[in-house]
Amino acid sequence: MQNRMRVSLLALVLAYSAAAAAAAQTGDGARESVREQVLVAQKNAQISSAARLDSYLAVIPVDSPLALLSVHGLEQFLTSLSFNENGLVGYSTEAIASELSYSQAHRLLSLFGAERTLRLMPGLRVENEVDRDIHRSYVQSGELVEDHMGYRCVARATCRESTEFVCMSGC
Repeated sequence: MQNRMRVSLLALVLAYSAAAAAAAQTGDGARESVREQVLVAQKNAQISSAARLDSYLAVIPVDSPLALLSVHGLEQFLTSLSFNENGLVGYSTEAIASELSYSQAHRLLSLFGAERTLRLMPGLRVENEVDRDIHRSYVQSGELVEDHMGYRCVARATCRESTEFVCMSGC
């Protein structure tokens, strides 16, 4: 009787361990899938390199989200941008956080495939229902991608502490 209980208990423990391992793999698989989607979005964004930024600025549309920033804020933001083969991998949040609402910041960061980083942004204004919706969808939801507020991409796979910067996945 005791042997049968031990065997049953062992079988239960093994089944639980296998289920836990499968769940962990599924979580890791989901995380990797999201990371791949993020990198594809960054690489294929309208502005995904310094060269594409220069081209965009040469014929900047009248309704460009960049025009939402003050002259000083725009200069500060543009000089803070870091690109690599994965697209935008870092930027300063200072001008965005002090000058824009959630919907305005969303429009701006979408140019770079970086709108997901809104969840890291302190100080954005909520002026209307669209801002509330964006705040709710980005800030209150979890994220499987590793972007880091308070860090700056300084070299491939190297983020260093730097206030008011975001070091993005793909650095």
